[in-house]
Amino acid sequence: MQSLYLLPNSEEEIIESYDEDIIVTKRDGTIIKVTRKSGLYYDLSAEELLGQSVYELESKGIFTPAITPLVLKQKKKVAIVQIASNNRKVLITGIPLFNEFQEVEFVISYSYDVSELRLMQEYLAEFEDEMSTVKEELALLRKESLHVEGFICESKSMKQILKMIDKIAPLQVSVVLEGESGVGKTALAKIIHKQSTKKAGPFVTVDCGIIPDALFKRELIGGLDAEGTKKIGFLQMAQSGTLYLQGIDELSLASQTTLLKELQRTNGNFRIITAAEQSLEDLMAAKQFREDLFYYLHVVPIHVLPLRERPEDLRKAFEIYLEKYNGMYQQNKKLSDPLFHSLLYMRWERNFMEVKNLMERLVVQSESAMITEDDLPAEYIQQHVGIDSIEMEGHPLPAILEKVEKEVLLKAQKQYKTTTEMADYLGISQASVVRKLKKYFD
Repeated sequence: MQSLYLLPNSEEEIIESYDEDIIVTKRDGTIIKVTRKSGLYYDLSAEELLGQSVYELESKGIFTPAITPLVLKQKKKVAIVQIASNNRKVLITGIPLFNEFQEVEFVISYSYDVSELRLMQEYLAEFEDEMSTVKEELALLRKESLHVEGFICESKSMKQILKMIDKIAPLQVSVVLEGESGVGKTALAKIIHKQSTKKAGPFVTVDCGIIPDALFKRELIGGLDAEGTKKIGFLQMAQSGTLYLQGIDELSLASQTTLLKELQRTNGNFRIITAAEQSLEDLMAAKQFREDLFYYLHVVPIHVLPLRERPEDLRKAFEIYLEKYNGMYQQNKKLSDPLFHSLLYMRWERNFMEVKNLMERLVVQSESAMITEDDLPAEYIQQHVGIDSIEMEGHPLPAILEKVEKEVLLKAQKQYKTTTEMADYLGISQASVVRKLKKYFD
């Protein structure tokens, strides 16, 4: 029978191990091999243990009980708590080595200080408590981060986007959301996540625009921070969920290279959604965005129009935020009709963020219950579109007329809810309004 054995005539020696307390005894109890750490728990050196009998050591009170006779008797691995003469408690595990006659020839034992094990147990218990707390906090943060406040979908373009989302959300396909700041890209990303097969997992947002190149890799895959604390990376955090890369167009070429490399290496079990204010296709053409990363991420592009081109959504936003801040500050204020129409023609460069901000300012700063144009901050004084604002030089008359017609239609669309009302306002047929809207805005 093949078995692991030690030569009976081998010289007593110290095994070259500094990390473990390992002792080998013959069946008669003689210690024939030890490590450098052996004897430490008994206040003896490793050399002092070599050649000694475990029976004699036990009778002298060096330790009790001896592990060797227990292994010889039971002929199997045995674990006990041994008491040393210094009252130290040591966990001893003994393993039998058999000869060809199935008799125990040698016993190998290894030891650990029980106090150290208790410290480890206490540490693990504390660690489990911390992990439990962290999980609860993550669950709460996940619930809060997925909240989509007052999502507005009154316009045709937004309804088409939601229709597309219904189709692609269940598929683990990469989505790129493009549009100006504040148009609702993050809200759409959360909706995609909530309708996907990853909805039970985390929704992890990475603001690409604020992470320095030097720290980008560590933020992605984890590592030690400046204080030496180990930090988990975004790619690991997003496992079984969604990784939302906000401001992907702000990444440098160096960070783009890092991102692509780590995404390909990790091959993570998560959905990738990216958001950009600039066109990634235009950036790629200008050599400012890696072509391979573009094709990795740009599978389903969704372009979100600004609020000034979504009059139905803009009108609804006024109503929602006015009601919100009236309730928050216990007011009952309304927008005058002239002010309401003026607001519809503003550019709203920051979109929903700007609308929310102005509505709050108007509610808290206006003196009367009816908010008028006089209550507008100086920077919001309406500038009406006129013929002087139309760029004419170098353009043929048909193009200029089309631009004017488009501006007039947009103004009418913002002011009136139906094409019939628009037709009455413009003095043309309802069919003409529908045809012209389709020409300019479809």
